[in-house]
Amino acid sequence: MEQLDRFEREKLYIQLTDIFLAKIHAGEWRTGVQIPTEEELCRGFNVSKITIRRAVDNLVIEGYLEKLQGKGTFVRKGPPRSGIPMKTTLVESVFMPDDAPNVRLIEKKRLDVADPDVMRRVGPVFEREMFYISRVKTSEKVPVLVNELYIPARVCPELDVWTPEYGAVFEFMRDHHAPKIVKVSQTVEVDRAGSVAPLLSIRPSGSCLVIHRVFMSSGDVTLVYSRTTARSDKFRLDSEYYRLN
Repeated sequence: MEQLDRFEREKLYIQLTDIFLAKIHAGEWRTGVQIPTEEELCRGFNVSKITIRRAVDNLVIEGYLEKLQGKGTFVRKGPPRSGIPMKTTLVESVFMPDDAPNVRLIEKKRLDVADPDVMRRVGPVFEREMFYISRVKTSEKVPVLVNELYIPARVCPELDVWTPEYGAVFEFMRDHHAPKIVKVSQTVEVDRAGSVAPLLSIRPSGSCLVIHRVFMSSGDVTLVYSRTTARSDKFRLDSEYYRLN
């Protein structure tokens, strides 16, 4: 069995993710076949269950493996969908244009359980614990929009240490080996400002444009749910579409 480099700066679970993926590509772990149990992998690589679990979960999120309740973990039938090519910097700019002086962090915390509407939009996740990050963007000193991110904790545990000084959230996730985003669904609606009204300097009953975006991996697992609430008198949403063939 392959040996881990314990002196390598790259974390053990990331090394294991690469090793497991190589086994799938080489056909050693064949499509539709159950992979070794956590206990067998722990003994084989001499690592903890947590390390094995994080490596396996990475490949579940990426769409290479699937967990079947009460049966075990299997190599997915058929290759994961390729999705839409997308640059992380472009994804970030969809939310908060790259003008850091006009973006202010409001709050960052861990949630044990998000509210029901968030959980409905996030869909099935490995655990309910998630990171919550909220930011406000201003234009000419006037608040324009509030962006809220909900990120399941297991997608990028390193977000515990993220601060604006580290740069854009999506770039930070990419640099810390979070699964790749290949699919985005979006819903735009008009709603009341509600709890973010004070941040936008408007009344709670004021109308706003609310943009819901769900970012997914190739396995259709939610990586990020974003809710952007924008003042209707200060914000415009422009889109461009290109034919792919």
